[in-house]
Amino acid sequence: MAARIVLAVRESQYIEPLLHYVHHSDYGELLRISAFSRPDTFMEFMASGEPADAVVGDPSFIESWLVEGRSKVPWAVLSEDGRIAGNGTNLAGGTVIQKYQALPSLLEAVLQLCEVRRPRAESALREETLLLGIVSASGSSGKTTLSLNMSKQLAARGLSVFYLNLESVDSSGLLVQMPSHKAQGLERLLYELKVRQADGTEDAAVKLELGKYVCRHEALRCDGFRPVENFKEMLQMTQPDTLDLLNLLSAAGNYDVVLVDTGSLEEERSQAVLKRCGILLWMLRNDEQSLYKTEKWLQHGSNAHSGWPQDLQDKSRFILNFAGASGKNNPAPGGITPDNQLPYIPSWALQHHVELCLESPPFIAGVEQICRDIVEPLLPGVFTGSRYE
Repeated sequence: MAARIVLAVRESQYIEPLLHYVHHSDYGELLRISAFSRPDTFMEFMASGEPADAVVGDPSFIESWLVEGRSKVPWAVLSEDGRIAGNGTNLAGGTVIQKYQALPSLLEAVLQLCEVRRPRAESALREETLLLGIVSASGSSGKTTLSLNMSKQLAARGLSVFYLNLESVDSSGLLVQMPSHKAQGLERLLYELKVRQADGTEDAAVKLELGKYVCRHEALRCDGFRPVENFKEMLQMTQPDTLDLLNLLSAAGNYDVVLVDTGSLEEERSQAVLKRCGILLWMLRNDEQSLYKTEKWLQHGSNAHSGWPQDLQDKSRFILNFAGASGKNNPAPGGITPDNQLPYIPSWALQHHVELCLESPPFIAGVEQICRDIVEPLLPGVFTGSRYE
């Protein structure tokens, strides 16, 4: 029988993707969640005597409920930093659950709270995290805009998403507000990885706790790192460093998808992405120069002595950005057939267009089609049967 959970949080936008994920995953057979974003309706429900196996919520909700008299129902406070804000006088004795984390991890903590365990057949680790690299042979192709839009859309579908920016200069801050969370960041994580490598620690990357280094992008509903402040740190990041980082994000089991936003193909970080990512999205500008450069790079990669992965063509998908509304696009060179197109958005030529990059309906529709065509076959059920259809 499914456990009855009461969820009480301030933000209705927190509730929506969580319920969607539960409904379209095997957690739907284990949990029945009644969710509230208003204190009065939450208190009214709790006073009604409706049965509940556990109560999970923001500190203010839980404290108001406990003031009315302690219950034998297990409860947990959702914390943004692993601690309870304020004096917490009325919150002693409960469990603390990290509010912003991968949905599977969050729901597993809820299951533990009400002592519900998965059947053995369902407790096996899921398939490896999908590593999806966004690459380009030319600058200003729209990699970051696509990466951020994909992160937001996939997270809204209930997937646990990590956005990883590996540009020398992280430009994502121009499009979304950076988190203020005081996580230790990518610089510290890279240092810890190097120390463990030097010590010869086996499986060192897997043993690191990612939660200490990552922060939450509220606008995207996904995790990521704060932009690296020391420019030199990124320039010194080697191919082995990058492979270790990608292996860590994959092996941690916290994320369904890791979207990797890359810089120039000449950089060692990008070379690691070509090798390690299971799918590569090549961003093409709708101009002759971009298409020519992409063709030349692919010819180089097909050379056995290039050091590029031999399965490069098999895992490459091509996205034509800035496609003309009239359908008059530059002809693609030999060997390149665009798998998807993203439209040219005239308003982006305006001086203050940044806020429009995550809000343009035609572009959002194009990104959703990319997700359907590329992610759905690899993670079935993300779009099938969705309420958005």
